[in-house]
Amino acid sequence: MKRIKIIICAVLSLCVLAAPLVPSVSFSVKAEEKTVQERLEELEAKSAEYQAVLDQTESDISEKEAYSTALTNKISVLNEKVILTKESIEEINKSIGSKQAEIEKGNTDIDEQVNALCERLSIIYMAGSASNLEILLGAKDFGDFIDKIALVKTLSDYDKEMIEKINGKLDVVQGQKKDLEAEKTKLEKEQEKLKTDLAELNKLSEENKAVLAELTKKNENAKAALKNANSKTAELEAQAAKDFAQQEEAAQAQAAVQAQIAKQKAAEQQKQQAQQAQQSGGSGSGSSGGSDSSGGTVTPSGSGYTWPCPGYYFLSSLWNEDRTTYNHGAIDIAGGDILGAVVVAAESGTVADTCTYCTHNWGKDMSESCGCGGGYGNYVWLEHGNGKETIYAHLTTVVVSPGQTVTKGQVIGYVGTTGHSTGPHLHFECRYNGEKYNPMDELSAYWDMVSY
Repeated sequence: MKRIKIIICAVLSLCVLAAPLVPSVSFSVKAEEKTVQERLEELEAKSAEYQAVLDQTESDISEKEAYSTALTNKISVLNEKVILTKESIEEINKSIGSKQAEIEKGNTDIDEQVNALCERLSIIYMAGSASNLEILLGAKDFGDFIDKIALVKTLSDYDKEMIEKINGKLDVVQGQKKDLEAEKTKLEKEQEKLKTDLAELNKLSEENKAVLAELTKKNENAKAALKNANSKTAELEAQAAKDFAQQEEAAQAQAAVQAQIAKQKAAEQQKQQAQQAQQSGGSGSGSSGGSDSSGGTVTPSGSGYTWPCPGYYFLSSLWNEDRTTYNHGAIDIAGGDILGAVVVAAESGTVADTCTYCTHNWGKDMSESCGCGGGYGNYVWLEHGNGKETIYAHLTTVVVSPGQTVTKGQVIGYVGTTGHSTGPHLHFECRYNGEKYNPMDELSAYWDMVSY
């Protein structure tokens, strides 16, 4: 914008200088430049409006994505609890079945014991009712007879004691079975509650996805509108630059004509009178010039990548660094407070792939890797066309999605230490037709800023 204002002022100045010779041209150019200025200001206002929408929607999208992640994690936990509760109920059912089997066996034992007792008593009774003499004759002596009578009583007491023991055991087993059934009822109620909570969370998750989709669409629309406004601004700037060049050329031509006229007039005056020639020769005219300002940016113009982690230029690992078992196929950008720093797209392109599930965001030993994202942890993979690709690895957070179009310098994530990483840094990798190459070949404009 500043550049355009300088151009417009220069054009107007040249038009004023050329006014005595070409007044109609001066008026038309001034009116045209005023219209361009108004259009530029209008586009600038619209760009600011679109940018505000982008900032707000990106913030909302980030918040909704975090909420969606929390819901997904909670749904996963509840699913696991439902499964564990179901397993507990199955175990209790097995225990109840076991206790029921014990009860049935106890009842069978009691039946058998009672039947045996009844059979023995029946035999003794029948023997006693047949003839007391038979019992006496069956005994060796009177003492033996007394012993036989005592044995009958002992057998009866033994069976009674056995039945009481079995009944006591049955009471214990019945109590255990009752406790298990109560625990089962409690678990079944908890399972129903978990299912209700799970259904509610799934509903919230779907609603959040709908809101997130709407925000993403709004964000994409704002990006398209901003891109269109920037395109129109670029067209106006190009047209203004072209007009400036034409007016400068015209002004130079007019100045050359004026200089020639002045030179001829001076020569005629010199012939007429030396003093008049000296006086006319002492007069001068001002000239205006322009200066070219390259601006304060170090971003290569036309070609070359933008530095992917603005403000951090220390390289903790260089391209092709020997790591014993392999050579490093990227550069690592680090810094004392780099954790959470912004990561931007080095060049415009399309998001080919991302990894967003790694939660192991801490420094690890060189021999240790969580394995997430193939060691990259959370990453963004961009395709730039013509076989060129860039990879941004070990991120804390990723804020773009596969298939999304990104522009040069757009925020795509934040520095972290996920995956196979010993500490916070950005792993920046460049590929051409699948082959890795030195990223500094694309970042040569930054060599004076880099340290390692």
